[in-house]
Amino acid sequence: MAVDDWSPQRTFLVYTTVTYTITWSLWGVWAAVGVGSPLAATVLFSLGGLGPFAASILLVQHTRQSVRSWLGRLFRVRGPARYYLLAVVLPAILVTVAGATHVLVFDAEVTPEAVPVAVEYPIFLGFVLLFGGGFEEPGWRGYLLPVLRAEYSALTSALLIGVVWAVWHLPLFFISGSIQQGLSPGLYLLQIIALSVVLTWITNAVDGIVLPAMVLHAGGNTIVNYYPVGGVAGATSPVGLGLLVTSIGAFSVFLVLRYGLALDPSVTVRRF
Repeated sequence: MAVDDWSPQRTFLVYTTVTYTITWSLWGVWAAVGVGSPLAATVLFSLGGLGPFAASILLVQHTRQSVRSWLGRLFRVRGPARYYLLAVVLPAILVTVAGATHVLVFDAEVTPEAVPVAVEYPIFLGFVLLFGGGFEEPGWRGYLLPVLRAEYSALTSALLIGVVWAVWHLPLFFISGSIQQGLSPGLYLLQIIALSVVLTWITNAVDGIVLPAMVLHAGGNTIVNYYPVGGVAGATSPVGLGLLVTSIGAFSVFLVLRYGLALDPSVTVRRF
Protein backbone atom coordinates (compact mmCIF):
# COMPACT_ATOMS: atom_id res chain seq x y z
CA MET A 1 0.00 0.00 0.00
CA ALA A 2 1.40 3.40 -1.01
CA VAL A 3 1.63 6.25 1.47
CA ASP A 4 -1.11 7.97 -0.57
CA ASP A 5 -3.55 5.33 0.65
CA TRP A 6 -2.75 5.80 4.34
CA SER A 7 -5.06 7.75 6.62
CA PRO A 8 -3.81 11.15 7.79
CA GLN A 9 -3.48 9.71 11.29
CA ARG A 10 -1.27 6.84 10.12
CA THR A 11 0.89 9.15 8.01
CA PHE A 12 1.21 11.50 10.97
CA LEU A 13 2.33 8.66 13.24
CA VAL A 14 4.82 7.23 10.74
CA TYR A 15 6.22 10.64 9.84
CA THR A 16 6.69 11.55 13.50
CA THR A 17 8.39 8.22 14.25
CA VAL A 18 10.78 8.49 11.31
CA THR A 19 11.60 12.12 12.09
CA TYR A 20 12.33 11.41 15.74
CA THR A 21 14.45 8.38 14.84
CA ILE A 22 16.63 10.31 12.39
CA THR A 23 17.08 13.38 14.55
CA TRP A 24 17.43 11.76 17.95
CA SER A 25 19.98 9.24 16.61
CA LEU A 26 22.22 12.02 15.33
CA TRP A 27 21.77 14.16 18.42
CA GLY A 28 22.47 11.09 20.54
CA VAL A 29 25.84 10.72 18.79
CA TRP A 30 26.44 14.42 19.42
CA ALA A 31 25.73 13.94 23.12
CA ALA A 32 28.03 10.91 23.26
CA VAL A 33 31.04 12.05 21.26
CA GLY A 34 30.48 15.58 19.98
CA VAL A 35 30.69 17.51 23.23
CA GLY A 36 34.01 19.32 23.42
CA SER A 37 34.40 19.47 19.65
CA PRO A 38 32.63 22.57 18.27
CA LEU A 39 32.89 21.37 14.67
CA ALA A 40 31.48 17.92 15.43
CA ALA A 41 28.73 19.44 17.55
CA THR A 42 27.75 21.84 14.76
CA VAL A 43 27.73 19.12 12.11
CA LEU A 44 25.72 16.65 14.19
CA PHE A 45 23.29 19.33 15.34
CA SER A 46 22.73 20.51 11.77
CA LEU A 47 22.31 17.00 10.38
CA GLY A 48 19.85 16.19 13.15
CA GLY A 49 17.94 19.34 12.30
CA LEU A 50 17.34 17.95 8.81
CA GLY A 51 15.32 15.07 10.28
CA PRO A 52 11.89 16.57 9.44
CA PHE A 53 12.96 17.27 5.85
CA ALA A 54 14.60 13.87 5.42
CA ALA A 55 11.55 12.06 6.77
CA SER A 56 9.29 13.90 4.34
CA ILE A 57 11.48 12.94 1.38
CA LEU A 58 11.47 9.29 2.45
CA LEU A 59 7.67 9.26 2.62
CA VAL A 60 7.19 11.18 -0.63
CA GLN A 61 9.37 8.57 -2.36
CA HIS A 62 6.69 6.00 -1.50
CA THR A 63 3.84 7.98 -3.03
CA ARG A 64 2.60 8.30 -6.61
CA GLN A 65 4.33 11.67 -7.06
CA SER A 66 8.00 12.36 -7.66
CA VAL A 67 10.20 14.00 -5.08
CA ARG A 68 11.29 16.49 -7.71
CA SER A 69 7.75 17.68 -8.46
CA TRP A 70 6.97 17.87 -4.73
CA LEU A 71 10.04 20.00 -4.07
CA GLY A 72 9.21 22.15 -7.08
CA ARG A 73 5.81 23.02 -5.61
CA LEU A 74 7.25 23.77 -2.18
CA PHE A 75 10.07 26.00 -3.35
CA ARG A 76 8.39 27.93 -6.13
CA VAL A 77 8.78 31.67 -5.62
CA ARG A 78 5.54 33.55 -6.02
CA GLY A 79 2.79 35.09 -3.95
CA PRO A 80 2.37 38.53 -2.40
CA ALA A 81 5.71 40.14 -1.64
CA ARG A 82 4.37 41.49 1.65
CA TYR A 83 4.53 38.04 3.21
CA TYR A 84 8.18 37.63 2.27
CA LEU A 85 8.86 41.06 3.78
CA LEU A 86 6.89 40.14 6.90
CA ALA A 87 8.89 36.94 7.28
CA VAL A 88 12.03 39.10 7.47
CA VAL A 89 10.80 41.82 9.83
CA LEU A 90 8.32 40.02 12.11
CA PRO A 91 10.97 38.39 14.36
CA ALA A 92 12.56 41.79 14.96
CA ILE A 93 9.16 43.33 15.76
CA LEU A 94 8.26 40.64 18.28
CA VAL A 95 11.67 40.78 19.98
CA THR A 96 11.49 44.57 20.13
CA VAL A 97 8.07 44.40 21.80
CA ALA A 98 9.33 41.86 24.33
CA GLY A 99 12.50 43.85 24.99
CA ALA A 100 10.63 47.14 25.40
CA THR A 101 8.30 45.48 27.90
CA HIS A 102 11.35 44.12 29.75
CA VAL A 103 12.70 47.67 30.07
CA LEU A 104 9.46 49.51 30.84
CA VAL A 105 7.77 47.02 33.13
CA PHE A 106 10.71 45.25 34.77
CA ASP A 107 13.02 48.27 34.98
CA ALA A 108 15.77 46.54 32.99
CA GLU A 109 18.49 48.34 31.05
CA VAL A 110 19.21 48.15 27.35
CA THR A 111 22.63 46.56 26.83
CA PRO A 112 23.91 47.26 23.31
CA GLU A 113 27.31 45.84 24.25
CA ALA A 114 25.72 42.39 24.73
CA VAL A 115 24.41 42.07 21.16
CA PRO A 116 26.32 41.51 17.91
CA VAL A 117 26.72 44.37 15.47
CA ALA A 118 23.78 44.77 13.11
CA VAL A 119 25.78 44.08 9.94
CA GLU A 120 26.38 40.52 11.14
CA TYR A 121 22.68 39.73 11.22
CA PRO A 122 22.36 38.73 7.53
CA ILE A 123 25.31 36.35 7.96
CA PHE A 124 23.75 34.74 11.03
CA LEU A 125 20.38 34.58 9.30
CA GLY A 126 21.82 32.89 6.22
CA PHE A 127 23.64 30.30 8.31
CA VAL A 128 20.57 29.49 10.40
CA LEU A 129 18.40 29.39 7.29
CA LEU A 130 20.58 26.66 5.80
CA PHE A 131 21.89 24.85 8.86
CA GLY A 132 20.01 25.88 11.99
CA GLY A 133 16.26 25.58 11.60
CA GLY A 134 15.16 26.89 8.22
CA PHE A 135 15.25 23.51 6.52
CA GLU A 136 12.93 21.99 9.10
CA GLU A 137 10.07 23.79 7.37
CA PRO A 138 9.80 21.62 4.21
CA GLY A 139 9.01 18.83 6.66
CA TRP A 140 6.77 20.49 9.23
CA ARG A 141 4.86 22.93 7.03
CA GLY A 142 5.66 21.53 3.57
CA TYR A 143 4.78 17.88 4.18
CA LEU A 144 3.05 17.35 7.53
CA LEU A 145 0.72 20.36 7.39
CA PRO A 146 -1.05 19.28 4.15
CA VAL A 147 -1.34 15.73 5.52
CA LEU A 148 -3.15 16.94 8.63
CA ARG A 149 -5.23 19.47 6.69
CA ALA A 150 -6.89 16.53 4.93
CA GLU A 151 -8.55 15.70 8.24
CA TYR A 152 -8.34 18.74 10.51
CA SER A 153 -8.60 22.52 10.43
CA ALA A 154 -5.48 24.58 9.93
CA LEU A 155 -5.53 25.64 13.57
CA THR A 156 -5.82 22.08 14.86
CA SER A 157 -3.08 21.01 12.46
CA ALA A 158 -0.85 23.84 13.68
CA LEU A 159 -1.39 22.82 17.31
CA LEU A 160 -0.64 19.14 16.58
CA ILE A 161 2.52 20.04 14.69
CA GLY A 162 3.49 22.42 17.50
CA VAL A 163 3.36 19.64 20.09
CA VAL A 164 5.29 17.19 17.89
CA TRP A 165 7.80 19.89 17.02
CA ALA A 166 8.33 20.84 20.67
CA VAL A 167 8.82 17.21 21.76
CA TRP A 168 11.24 16.75 18.85
CA HIS A 169 13.53 19.25 20.62
CA LEU A 170 13.45 17.25 23.87
CA PRO A 171 17.01 15.77 23.67
CA LEU A 172 18.46 19.28 23.42
CA PHE A 173 17.37 19.97 26.99
CA PHE A 174 19.90 17.34 28.12
CA ILE A 175 22.82 18.12 25.79
CA SER A 176 25.50 20.44 27.09
CA GLY A 177 25.97 23.50 24.91
CA SER A 178 22.48 23.62 23.43
CA ILE A 179 20.42 26.77 23.90
CA GLN A 180 17.52 24.70 25.26
CA GLN A 181 19.53 23.47 28.25
CA GLY A 182 18.27 25.32 31.30
CA LEU A 183 15.13 26.71 29.66
CA SER A 184 11.70 26.19 31.14
CA PRO A 185 10.16 23.25 29.22
CA GLY A 186 6.68 24.65 29.79
CA LEU A 187 7.51 28.07 28.36
CA TYR A 188 9.37 26.48 25.48
CA LEU A 189 6.34 24.32 24.64
CA LEU A 190 4.09 27.38 24.58
CA GLN A 191 6.58 29.26 22.42
CA ILE A 192 6.80 26.47 19.84
CA ILE A 193 3.03 25.98 19.69
CA ALA A 194 2.44 29.72 19.21
CA LEU A 195 5.15 29.88 16.55
CA SER A 196 3.59 26.89 14.79
CA VAL A 197 0.35 28.86 14.45
CA VAL A 198 2.23 31.82 12.96
CA LEU A 199 4.19 29.63 10.54
CA THR A 200 1.03 27.81 9.47
CA TRP A 201 -0.67 31.12 8.79
CA ILE A 202 2.15 32.49 6.64
CA THR A 203 2.40 29.20 4.72
CA ASN A 204 -1.33 29.30 4.00
CA ALA A 205 -1.03 32.92 2.92
CA VAL A 206 1.35 31.96 0.09
CA ASP A 207 -0.50 28.80 -0.99
CA GLY A 208 1.83 26.26 0.60
CA ILE A 209 5.18 27.71 -0.46
CA VAL A 210 7.66 27.14 2.37
CA LEU A 211 10.23 29.87 1.70
CA PRO A 212 8.54 32.54 3.88
CA ALA A 213 8.18 30.03 6.73
CA MET A 214 11.85 29.09 6.36
CA VAL A 215 12.93 32.72 6.55
CA LEU A 216 10.61 33.43 9.49
CA HIS A 217 11.79 30.32 11.35
CA ALA A 218 15.45 31.21 10.76
CA GLY A 219 14.82 34.81 11.77
CA GLY A 220 13.19 33.71 15.01
CA ASN A 221 16.21 31.59 15.87
CA THR A 222 18.65 34.36 14.93
CA ILE A 223 17.03 37.42 16.45
CA VAL A 224 17.33 36.18 20.05
CA ASN A 225 21.01 37.14 19.81
CA TYR A 226 19.80 40.74 19.45
CA TYR A 227 17.48 40.77 22.44
CA PRO A 228 17.99 44.34 23.74
CA VAL A 229 18.32 43.32 27.39
CA GLY A 230 21.36 41.07 27.71
CA GLY A 231 21.39 39.56 24.24
CA VAL A 232 20.84 35.82 24.05
CA ALA A 233 21.37 35.48 27.82
CA GLY A 234 18.55 37.92 28.44
CA ALA A 235 16.30 36.26 25.87
CA THR A 236 16.71 32.88 27.55
CA SER A 237 16.30 34.18 31.11
CA PRO A 238 12.95 33.38 32.77
CA VAL A 239 11.70 36.94 32.31
CA GLY A 240 13.04 37.34 28.78
CA LEU A 241 11.70 33.99 27.60
CA GLY A 242 8.37 34.65 29.27
CA LEU A 243 8.06 37.99 27.46
CA LEU A 244 9.03 36.46 24.13
CA VAL A 245 6.43 33.73 24.60
CA THR A 246 3.85 36.38 25.47
CA SER A 247 4.76 38.42 22.40
CA ILE A 248 4.56 35.48 20.00
CA GLY A 249 1.49 34.10 21.75
CA ALA A 250 -0.36 37.41 21.49
CA PHE A 251 0.33 37.58 17.77
CA SER A 252 -0.82 33.99 17.26
CA VAL A 253 -4.05 34.72 19.16
CA PHE A 254 -4.60 37.77 16.96
CA LEU A 255 -4.23 35.57 13.86
CA VAL A 256 -6.79 33.09 15.19
CA LEU A 257 -9.26 35.86 16.02
CA ARG A 258 -8.71 37.49 12.63
CA TYR A 259 -8.67 34.43 10.37
CA GLY A 260 -10.42 31.74 12.37
CA LEU A 261 -9.75 28.03 12.12
CA ALA A 262 -8.57 28.36 8.52
CA LEU A 263 -5.64 30.66 9.40
CA ASP A 264 -5.82 31.83 5.80
CA PRO A 265 -6.04 35.48 4.68
CA SER A 266 -7.93 34.40 1.54
CA VAL A 267 -10.80 32.98 3.63
CA THR A 268 -13.28 35.67 4.59
CA VAL A 269 -15.75 33.59 6.59
CA ARG A 270 -14.55 32.74 10.07
CA ARG A 271 -15.76 29.53 11.70
CA PHE A 272 -15.37 28.68 15.39
